[in-house]
Amino acid sequence: MDGGVQINCTHRQRRVSAGFSLLEVLIALVILSVGLLGIAALISTALKSNDSAYMRTQATTLAYNIIDRMRANLPAANNLSYNVTMPASAVTAASPPVDTCTVGSCSTAQLATNDLTQWEYDLATRLPQGRGAIAATTAAGIVNVTVTVLWNDSRAHDSLQKSGAPTATTFSLSVSSALQ
Repeated sequence: MDGGVQINCTHRQRRVSAGFSLLEVLIALVILSVGLLGIAALISTALKSNDSAYMRTQATTLAYNIIDRMRANLPAANNLSYNVTMPASAVTAASPPVDTCTVGSCSTAQLATNDLTQWEYDLATRLPQGRGAIAATTAAGIVNVTVTVLWNDSRAHDSLQKSGAPTATTFSLSVSSALQ
């Protein structure tokens, strides 16, 4: 009799421990799922922040691009031919502007107009809702140029709302040089 009782107890213990193992597995799966969701959210935030950094790099490159174009066309830069105000919206064009000016076939003012047209097209195609302004002033023989680039950075804003990232991001570059 004693042996039969022990078999029944062992059998009951197996049922209890088998159910307990299944419960442990389910809890582990829930914890793993929450952890994977957290990792996915972290990766998503990192990608959005990386996109924002890429846009900043594009804005910097485009600001330096127009500054270099102004250095190549100093007479027009000194005459403030590159001054342009911020448009209300980004330029929309289906195809790139035609280069109507080569160095030998047009005036410095025409070259400045051509440079600005190309720059505005580049802003609109490389940055979401990208647009820019150039303010050049002359004082005591020195030209001060401020290039401002504005674009829609709502993707990073939506991701980083707690940090206060703006939906429209502005990048400004100021350069001074002596007139030549």
